[in-house]
Amino acid sequence: MKIKLLFLFLALTVSTYAQKPAVRIFYGFSDAEFLHSDEIDGSSNDEVKNYYELGAEISIPLNTKFSLITGVTFSKLKTSGFYEALYSYNASVFNDTKALNSVLPVEPYQEKQLDLLSIPILLEFKFWNYFFLNAGPVLSFELNDPDIEYSQNGIGYNLGFGGQYNFGDFFVFANPYFKQFGTIDFKDEMLDYNLSQFGAHVGIGYQF
Repeated sequence: MKIKLLFLFLALTVSTYAQKPAVRIFYGFSDAEFLHSDEIDGSSNDEVKNYYELGAEISIPLNTKFSLITGVTFSKLKTSGFYEALYSYNASVFNDTKALNSVLPVEPYQEKQLDLLSIPILLEFKFWNYFFLNAGPVLSFELNDPDIEYSQNGIGYNLGFGGQYNFGDFFVFANPYFKQFGTIDFKDEMLDYNLSQFGAHVGIGYQF
């Protein structure tokens, strides 16, 4: 009898504290830029503007603390900048800042838009009831051809920290993160620029 009661108690304990599968949707914003390991002559210096993300994810519990997170994220951004190689060439010819600026004003070239679809595969660790850490690889694919010199198709990574507050089966959350696209390129590009961002996701979810 005591053994049966013990098993019943353990079963109730597990069912009480076990995580439930959940879905969540979010809006993301960030400070983003293209990072590269070395300065490359002839490369473009691009500024990222109007960056935002929309996404949906599913959380699959592995145990009481860990969950597997996956889903899809749509990212949209615009870039503008000037060509460093052309500027450097004219600087070496004129050796005069005033003359250079009169001949070659530093103005942005035509704005370009980049749309990305990414698939995160994250391991999430929950602690202290309201907080979590998540990390893992991110697959990314360009949805358009922005005619830029570097591809973001590849495998990147995501590192995040966040908080979640439940009310019934619903919850709200915020998830600050660092993410980089295309750390491992699918294409053999001459220029290895990776879209990198410090940002945050804010959204709402539902536990089944």
